[in-house]
Amino acid sequence: PNSSGAAMDDLTRHDGNEELWHTVFAEGHPVLVRKQKRYHMLPSDPRCKLCEVPFAGVGGWLMRRRGLKASERNPQYCTACDGFLDAFPGGAEVSMTMMMADIRNSVALSGATSAKNFARLVIAMRDDIAAILGKTDGFILEFQGDSVFAVWPPGFVGPSGPRHAIRAAALAARMFAARDDRGAAPVGVAFHTGPAFIGTVSAAGGKMQGIGAFGIEVNILARLAAAARPGEVLVSAATYAAAQAPMPVEGRRREALKGVDAPVEVVALPTAKANAP
Repeated sequence: PNSSGAAMDDLTRHDGNEELWHTVFAEGHPVLVRKQKRYHMLPSDPRCKLCEVPFAGVGGWLMRRRGLKASERNPQYCTACDGFLDAFPGGAEVSMTMMMADIRNSVALSGATSAKNFARLVIAMRDDIAAILGKTDGFILEFQGDSVFAVWPPGFVGPSGPRHAIRAAALAARMFAARDDRGAAPVGVAFHTGPAFIGTVSAAGGKMQGIGAFGIEVNILARLAAAARPGEVLVSAATYAAAQAPMPVEGRRREALKGVDAPVEVVALPTAKANAP
């Protein structure tokens, strides 16, 4: 995109929106991939969640001179990508690796502290997770209250998404093991891989479009995140299989999840907090 009025004109649709969405998230649209790589080199965060246009720093200044900035209608996307979501609503089913980080016992925690302090804990958790995702090519899809939902779409990161996610899990476990938890929120993290429908969701009477993911595998991920103990990182067997990586023996267990027929096999990565008596 090169102007605020452009709705990614060079991402033309051929056989309908579903094919376009499948190309973008499952295969990688060559135009979008080039833009992501180019924009990612420019400082600095925050960025457009779709094309990586920077909104701050020198990069943000340069992009604003080209007419690209955070959309007033939908500030998590740049003006061009907001136009794309509006012009090409829809989605497609894509197999990808997903992550959810969730503050454990958040209701009790929020009741035991001030609203301002609880907000500080949530923001600190988001910053910690965002730093890990930045090192492993993960994309934050949604902030859901006191949780973070991120994905590694093949169209954005190639076939190595599951391996990147396993590295993110190891970094999260290392972070929990190394940090002084005084004043930090108790966080559980889960990783899972499977097909999900990823596409546009609308709010405000259709005046604002975003991107969400739906399906049983997303629900399994959410249940796994809820099953993770404070300071624990769970990685599903499906993620190791997708990464073609051996599943560790230590920490294996089967989680019986509400609403899911069969228990899900996971590995709980060792952390100081999770292994504490």
